[in-house]
Amino acid sequence: MAENAASRKIWNYSPDEPIRYNPLFTWPINPLKVSAWMIRRWISISRFLMFIILGFAIYQYLTPSLQTMQHVTLDWVLLIFLRNTVLLFLVAGSLHLYLHSYKLQGDKFKFLKREMATNNKVFKFNNQVYDNIFWSIASGVTVWTGYEVLYLYSLSNEWISTAPFAEYPVQFFAWILCFPLIRGTHFYFIHRLLHYPFLYKHVHITHHRNVNTGPWSGISMHPVENLIYQSSPMIHFIIPTDPVIFVIHLILVTLNPAFTHSGFEKIMNKETKILDSADFHHQLHHKYFDCNYGNMDMPLDVWLGTDHDGTDDATQKLRMKKRKTVT
Repeated sequence: MAENAASRKIWNYSPDEPIRYNPLFTWPINPLKVSAWMIRRWISISRFLMFIILGFAIYQYLTPSLQTMQHVTLDWVLLIFLRNTVLLFLVAGSLHLYLHSYKLQGDKFKFLKREMATNNKVFKFNNQVYDNIFWSIASGVTVWTGYEVLYLYSLSNEWISTAPFAEYPVQFFAWILCFPLIRGTHFYFIHRLLHYPFLYKHVHITHHRNVNTGPWSGISMHPVENLIYQSSPMIHFIIPTDPVIFVIHLILVTLNPAFTHSGFEKIMNKETKILDSADFHHQLHHKYFDCNYGNMDMPLDVWLGTDHDGTDDATQKLRMKKRKTVT
């Protein structure tokens, strides 16, 4: 079991086993376990597959023509901003209504017992959800749109190279498979950076006020943090890819956090699982701060000594480490 009865007082729900990482990095490699992991997390009906399909649809049907985007004008920039805002409301808003407002699955698979904060001066408008919506739009969607406009404008003027799917299908699918590894590596190191005292105090604290997280907490960040956090798709300015890959990459870093911060491990319809949602791995980071900086697809936390696997033993080790640091 991951935790004993004492720890159960902290959590409404926690997994019964210690957190498991991507078996691709366990030696000797077990091909069956690696295949099962990839199918469960990346290929089967999952939010990852959902965002891949959404990326195709956005680029094909909800993005202005390249000719239109050769010049930066308010009309198409505002159109992309509004489109991104609507997408975030559809994803984060729907999750919030389903899980937190109407509580359509009750407390099943909900990590923490308490509700989102109200009448709390820590948050803008004294309300955690309103605060999170404000920062998600004013900071998150603004940075998201800015990066997208920069890429599309550069693409329209042929300032960056691409590798179209029709000519490079193998490379296209290689990128799809590598997304979790690239994002996991980028997230770990920029996250460690954000925990340096100055950046934490002045930047990262905006996000970390959310000890109890909800769907709107995902990209509720200081603008500087969103600039850093959302920067991983900028690799496509350097390495040629199909533009659809850029769009998929960008929505993975902006829409997926609504799930990973939802506060529920699974989204259920009565007794049937619809989708996996939040990872206990990241929930532990919001609870204990100095652990689990990355994600479960890249076991950098294990390799670099910052792992918390959800057990009481890991909690005690983390507390002892903090005491030694203080003394």
